[in-house]
Amino acid sequence: MGGLPTSERVNAFAVNPGEPQVMYVGMRSGLYVSKDAGRTWRKVEGELLGVPVAAIAVHPATPELVYLGTPALGILKSADGGKSWRRQR
Repeated sequence: MGGLPTSERVNAFAVNPGEPQVMYVGMRSGLYVSKDAGRTWRKVEGELLGVPVAAIAVHPATPELVYLGTPALGILKSADGGKSWRRQR
């Protein structure tokens, strides 16, 4: 599981139902994505850099829709599989 911090606990975990090799992990230090069924992980940069993630949901019929629950920013939505994020009001 290269790429995940070993000193933190996993707060949230989700799998893309359309592509099961794509997985998401939420931790205190941010969101991590694996595209190889968990063998390697990449921290999501950009607007999510360092934002703690408490919950993750992938839409079952439209897996490009990914939702995050964060203590600091509330609910965030991605319509492109996690490449960009928008706050939900």
